[in-house]
Amino acid sequence: MAEISYRRHRFPPVIIQHAVWVYLRFTLSYRDVEELLAERGLDISYETVRCWVLKFTDLELVPHGSLLTPRWREMDSNFRFREDRSSIEAIP
Repeated sequence: MAEISYRRHRFPPVIIQHAVWVYLRFTLSYRDVEELLAERGLDISYETVRCWVLKFTDLELVPHGSLLTPRWREMDSNFRFREDRSSIEAIP
């Protein structure tokens, strides 16, 4: 696996990693992550968080089932989401 490069990013790797971790660990939207970071004095847009999640993870989530149920299925990812969306498990 190639090493992750944080070159040419405005924020240090620790901030990027924290934003991606918060998004993946908790059931939050990109805008919620933006607000959490703003409470800590960081001016980061939700679009930046979205780009970081797409760039620094290999998640490709697509909606699954009815539009009325918030279920997601995984596609070519190294993570498995439980049905109740309470946690994320790494696939060995």
